[in-house]
Amino acid sequence: MGTRISTSKKQNLIKLKIIFIASFLLYFFSSSLIYAQSNSDSDYLIPIGNIVQIDAELKNVIVRNYVEGSPFTLGDAIIAINKTPISDYSDFSKLLSSISPSDKVSVLVGRGTHNFTLETTKSELEKVNINGLLSGFATLTYINPNDNTFGAVAHPISVGTSRKVDIRLGNISTTSDLLIQKSVKGSVGSISAKRKDTIGQFTTNTDFGIKGDIVGFDTSNLKSYKVASLDEIQLGKAQVILQTTSNGCQKFDIQIIDIQKQRSPQSKTLKFKIVDKDLLAQTGGVVQGMSGTPIVQGDKIIGAISHAVENDPSFGYAVFIQWMTDK
Repeated sequence: MGTRISTSKKQNLIKLKIIFIASFLLYFFSSSLIYAQSNSDSDYLIPIGNIVQIDAELKNVIVRNYVEGSPFTLGDAIIAINKTPISDYSDFSKLLSSISPSDKVSVLVGRGTHNFTLETTKSELEKVNINGLLSGFATLTYINPNDNTFGAVAHPISVGTSRKVDIRLGNISTTSDLLIQKSVKGSVGSISAKRKDTIGQFTTNTDFGIKGDIVGFDTSNLKSYKVASLDEIQLGKAQVILQTTSNGCQKFDIQIIDIQKQRSPQSKTLKFKIVDKDLLAQTGGVVQGMSGTPIVQGDKIIGAISHAVENDPSFGYAVFIQWMTDK
């Protein structure tokens, strides 16, 4: 009987040890996995703030001006003429030159989300400025150090009725010699600059900006910031990172004054006020070209400037950073 009790105790002890070891290993690996996931490199981005020149070839030629009395309007995409597809300005020019002035012309037009046919004349087509190129200035929001992708602009690239133009191929380039026309109440200013080096390519134009690949930009001395969740963003002090007339990027103070608790991707997640006297002295507030300017709060990147408030450009709106990075 004594031997049986001893053997039973030993077996129970062995079972307890096995359970303890198994529980420890399960806890250890679970904790390690949670820790690794919460500190994944994919949760970090490098906020940039450089003013970039954007140059793009569009998938369609579009109307670039408004002419009174014309059946065409700013942003109309010319998809086909007399059932012949138009893929670039060369196609458009050659086809237009082959049409006699007396011929009727059937034009397949893309306007907003609708396509329709316009019956018009050669002279009406010749009145409007049509091309398939686009150029302008905006701000480089972030670079993902994991895959060298970038995001910029923080709103779609639009022309007139074409709210989100289709891009065949676009480039972004660094700039220097910034010229800033300051914003004043009732009028939003702008930034122009001298183009320097091409650093990225893109074809994606989304509701929250452009996305592409970086091909040459040194980020070795730049800090990565954790991507904030919407719940982590707080009212109060934050900073924008922006290239100024000195050609370097600096941090400037802003105040987050409203946060929209959006459940799905939408614009104008944050409302802010620029309180930094140096930035206000240089820009007067938000100006065209600052779209995409990254906003950080503590050690987190939280969003990017998307819109100015025209009647008081010291105020502006920003989109939540995760809406920009979502596929």
